[in-house]
Amino acid sequence: MKENVRNNTFFIRLRAVDNIGLYGVFIAIIIFFSFASPYFFTLRNFMDILRQSTFVLVAALGMTVVIITAGIDLSVGSVIGLSAGVTSVVLLQGAPTSVAVIAGLTIGIICGFINGIIITKLGVTDLITTLSTLSIFRGILFMMTHGIPFQAFARPDFSMLGRGSIGPVPFPIIIAAGIFLILRYILGRTILGRHIFAVGSNSTAAILSGISVSKNKIAVYMISGFTAAASGIMLASRLSSVPPDLGQGYEMSVIAAVVIGGTSLFGGSGSVLGTVIGSLMVAIIGNGLILLNVNPFYQYVINGVIIILAVSFNNAKRKRT
Repeated sequence: MKENVRNNTFFIRLRAVDNIGLYGVFIAIIIFFSFASPYFFTLRNFMDILRQSTFVLVAALGMTVVIITAGIDLSVGSVIGLSAGVTSVVLLQGAPTSVAVIAGLTIGIICGFINGIIITKLGVTDLITTLSTLSIFRGILFMMTHGIPFQAFARPDFSMLGRGSIGPVPFPIIIAAGIFLILRYILGRTILGRHIFAVGSNSTAAILSGISVSKNKIAVYMISGFTAAASGIMLASRLSSVPPDLGQGYEMSVIAAVVIGGTSLFGGSGSVLGTVIGSLMVAIIGNGLILLNVNPFYQYVINGVIIILAVSFNNAKRKRT
């Protein structure tokens, strides 16, 4: 018993050190760009960073739950675009904004359900499944739009979702905060949350414990679909249009935010709080590079390098424990 207590104490301290390291890097990046550019450390710029990071963050919160189960969802960018497209079609048909938003969210959940069913019932790996549905969902959006963006939605209540604010706080940030609190509660205080971590830690042991791996896998992909849809709807609101390539490439930033935030690609560990920090780091790096007049396309290279470093760190931590 004493040995188990000592081991648990060791792992708690180890996670604390890892978190301190994440926060330390986060603060170091802020300090670096503050000295590198006189325009970085301003209230206006920080509000821009928060607003810009929100769309990646919302999708990344759902991706966190998937990766905790040792899964991956490469279709999030296409789900973002397709959900926004469906929302736009319903709006243009004259339906109330609430109906359009529900339709968009429902499509996201259905996309997640499809991913989960293919993975669990057909036995196709999550990588191949979501790589395939990435193409399928994007193709459906292209067929809907005929390659031409849906334009302007003259709805004040719909514009509120992506461009509005309550006082000084942008409304997208409020939505992101709500989703964060819900998922943090689910992961930390519910049976579903415990099962998600159990499936990611050891699926065989989870099965022997009576946990349905299939049901939990389907659930996390539906959560990912929901958050991707929410991100897409907010993007459509902010842009007042839905181009057929909306969300394309977002999966890179979303995965980067989750992995940088400390969620292990091997499954079994991670947190939505870490994903918040990871999303902000991705946004700050992009913002800082622009202020320094660095070609924004270099951000893709930097994000790739950061993912490699983060995964290498997680791998080393996994071997250490």
